[in-house]
Amino acid sequence: MSELQILYKISNDIELLKDQMADLQRDISEINADLRRLRPEYRAKVEKILEEGVFETYSSFDDLRKEIENV
Repeated sequence: MSELQILYKISNDIELLKDQMADLQRDISEINADLRRLRPEYRAKVEKILEEGVFETYSSFDDLRKEIENV
């Protein structure tokens, strides 16, 4: 493979990485926007989970709702 071909491949790879970074930044922005729209009690629960890194499972959505609403 010639140097020119290698440089062309590197250039393409860099463009792909730039596109992927832009996608990630957009996703992160959307997640942050969603987090701001959460009800305060839900937001408190999400922040607690993120801080502690503890994840729980619930047998039903109602059980989860009870847990959240008791925060």
